[in-house]
Amino acid sequence: MLDLKKYFSGISICLIIGLATHFIYNFFALKILDPMITALIIGIFFRVLKPNLGSLGVGITWSGKSLLEFAVMLMGANIAINEIFESGFSLLIIILLAVSIGMLVSYFVGHKLLGLDKKVSTLIGVGNSICGNSAVVAVAPVIGALPSQIAAVIGFSAILGMLQIILLPLIFSNFGMNNYDYGVIAGISVYAVSQVVAASSIVSDFSTKVATTVKLTRVLLLGPLVVLLGIIFRSNNENIEKDTENKLKSNIFSIKKYFPWFVIGFIFLTIFRSVGLINGNFGQGIFDFGKIIMAISMVAIGISVDLREIVKLGPRVAITIFSVMLVMILIGLLGIFII
Repeated sequence: MLDLKKYFSGISICLIIGLATHFIYNFFALKILDPMITALIIGIFFRVLKPNLGSLGVGITWSGKSLLEFAVMLMGANIAINEIFESGFSLLIIILLAVSIGMLVSYFVGHKLLGLDKKVSTLIGVGNSICGNSAVVAVAPVIGALPSQIAAVIGFSAILGMLQIILLPLIFSNFGMNNYDYGVIAGISVYAVSQVVAASSIVSDFSTKVATTVKLTRVLLLGPLVVLLGIIFRSNNENIEKDTENKLKSNIFSIKKYFPWFVIGFIFLTIFRSVGLINGNFGQGIFDFGKIIMAISMVAIGISVDLREIVKLGPRVAITIFSVMLVMILIGLLGIFII
């Protein structure tokens, strides 16, 4: 049972800042900076101004973990597996190829070549291969990523993503491709949904429609990837018991071990959405509520961040992100010749 008096002050700080960030973003229609990034930055500045958290620490830690897990679970209500196939078989193959290669490039460049923690390279891979900040935040509790790791990946991905919005249209102008082809490339390679819209709307409305469709297909792959990564990371961290009785006992609780409560909830909500028990509008409403909870948890993650760790990770994270983005663009260029 949660001791409200013990947790109240820390949760309240995250709640006030998170809700204010979300309200300002929507009220003023600010589409340049994602509310999660804004909440993260405000949280980091809060910690700079108040290094000693004191009694706030317990509630902030809870907000950065439990609230985040709850928000991840709610994301499942907006993912319908059957919609993955609506973009067409050829385009789906290209998207699956892009996501898979993007994950592998992030692993080998980030982890193997540059020595990043496997969790950091995984976050870079899912963020830049799937759906930006939402994917990073969704996968983080599944793989046990630290606040500094989450902040570094989101921060540097957002910066390089903004540069992509400016530079990607140059491909369109210099290579003479049509609106559909550019939409495919933007949808496959750009980091976040809002950035996809920004990068494609510069060219045409039709490019925006194509790019958004491709990007949302990538988003739908988040569900299977969350489950897969949960199994992989928990298998790697599992201590195998030598005693037969302990093995048997361990197997009984294997579902809980491989699928924490929020992943089980995520799977069920995805199933409910896929079979129609949750319709599109209701699913979107649950997802939007989850985004508010996520903004609150991002404040907590920002407050928990060690800036020295971000600076230490910075160059290697940036190089890995750039490598993944470049590969995604090349796959997009390859894809338009195949489709």
